[in-house]
Amino acid sequence: MQIQYLKAKEIDKTKWNSCVHYANNGNVFGYMWYLNNVAKNWDALVESENDKEYKSVLPLIWQPKLLKTKAVYVPQLVRSSGIYSTNVLSQKRVNAFLNAFPSEYQNIEMSLNDGITPPNQSGFEKENRTNYTLVLNKDYESIKLGYSEEHKQLIEQAIAKSFVSNSNVKPEVLADFYKKHTTDKKGVDEKFHALQRIMYNALHRGLGFACGIQDKNGALLAADFFIFSHGKLMSLIGTVANDGISSGAYLLLIDRIIQTNARRPVILDFNNDEKWIEGFGAKPIPYAHISRKKGWRKFI
Repeated sequence: MQIQYLKAKEIDKTKWNSCVHYANNGNVFGYMWYLNNVAKNWDALVESENDKEYKSVLPLIWQPKLLKTKAVYVPQLVRSSGIYSTNVLSQKRVNAFLNAFPSEYQNIEMSLNDGITPPNQSGFEKENRTNYTLVLNKDYESIKLGYSEEHKQLIEQAIAKSFVSNSNVKPEVLADFYKKHTTDKKGVDEKFHALQRIMYNALHRGLGFACGIQDKNGALLAADFFIFSHGKLMSLIGTVANDGISSGAYLLLIDRIIQTNARRPVILDFNNDEKWIEGFGAKPIPYAHISRKKGWRKFI
């Protein structure tokens, strides 16, 4: 197994995207267009075969530190982005990648894709994290049987208030809505611009759509953007207005997504770890967040 370090300018775009597309554990976060819209700097570790194709890839999303060192981090709007492989992700292969970081990468924070378990002896600290997904291949009424009574009541209340769905929310409107109503103000301006780039790129590729819930006067109460990739329909940025939190507006939005996509061989990826999602019958999917800090450089 040969793993090489490539600077961004050395990466073959076609080989990279092909590997992510056909990876056994692929997701939208690994595509080059997505990475370029959330990170200023990223290089890669690549396992290739006869120089014809990339068999496994790991994006190294980094920011510069003192003394020419680099820190790998998880940028906003990325849940997980490593390792992607068309081969079996054995402990041996995972360990080989984790041991292949160039010496200048001193501090590392990375979330691994679903199904990757770092070896205990890898030298990384591991934190277990959770995402929620819901399989939509059943009919709507069967899926709805898995809803909690509280969710059912809130959805019915939203319908009784004449809330309606709107599939024509423009990316800039959704981004403005997020900026205004998010409770996480850290890096909100950067996220505001990245959101618009991602949404327009997804629309251009025919991979995404926006959805909103409005009250009877046309005011937007909840909104989200969904991206289809690797058999999953992923929530990008679910957002609720202050007066839409207790009204069931976002629950109604998710219910409409489920109703529209029921009976399809697709998985609804909530891209979220909040417990209320279990009220839709969604199941927790664990993934690993790993970190490593070397010596005194951990303070840089």
